Amino acid sequence: MPVSYKTRVLSQQRRLVPNLLRSILQALEDARRPMRDSELISVLGINYRRNDPEFQRQVRINLRDGVAYGILKRQKNYFSLRTRRLGELMATLAPPSTSSHHR
Repeated sequence: MPVSYKTRVLSQQRRLVPNLLRSILQALEDARRPMRDSELISVLGINYRRNDPEFQRQVRINLRDGVAYGILKRQKNYFSLRTRRLGELMATLAPPSTSSHHR
């Protein structure tokens, strides 16, 4: 007897948010102060014109990854930049066309 598998289809294709980590770093740099995850979601939601649960999930994942990679620092529920690595990071995350320019 053949085995059949049910495939799960998402009702709407999930869209990854392009350059999200870079946008998080930029938002924190522009604010010049630590920000809560909810504040970052709000600010980034305006820029990307998204505020759906999937977008919020991706922002939170990027924040968690940023802390794990040593890019961001988390104190309670506030995120801030680790400033000594910022220049190095922004150069790494820069689009290819601008990565050849050094400060």
